[in-house]
Amino acid sequence: MATVKLNENVPDSVAGFLRAAGHDVALAREQQLAGAADERLLAVAASEGRTLVTLDRDFTNILRHPPADTAGIVVIRLQDQTLPRIRQVATTLAERLSQESAKGRLWVMDESRLRIWPRAQGTR
Repeated sequence: MATVKLNENVPDSVAGFLRAAGHDVALAREQQLAGAADERLLAVAASEGRTLVTLDRDFTNILRHPPADTAGIVVIRLQDQTLPRIRQVATTLAERLSQESAKGRLWVMDESRLRIWPRAQGTR
């Protein structure tokens, strides 16, 4: 089971998919973090041991938002940000978080793949 914080820009229905898979989900909006600076949001998620899930592409900047001291950062990066497409990726995310931890890593998910930084040793 993963512990996750959803950024305010992620539809609430994503929480439903993650919870149905057994993950513990907190919504940034419910913690009065709507509109908070990215650094604050990430710091709160890290202090709670929660993987941050967001649509905000700024979090792909590992120099500005290094994932090493976090429970992980997941950026959902879709060309087509319709609800059906987001739900499809949320289902994949729920399954993936059940299989492995995002701790200390940046995951970037799109319609067809998952990119992980840093890569596990021994992979290309």
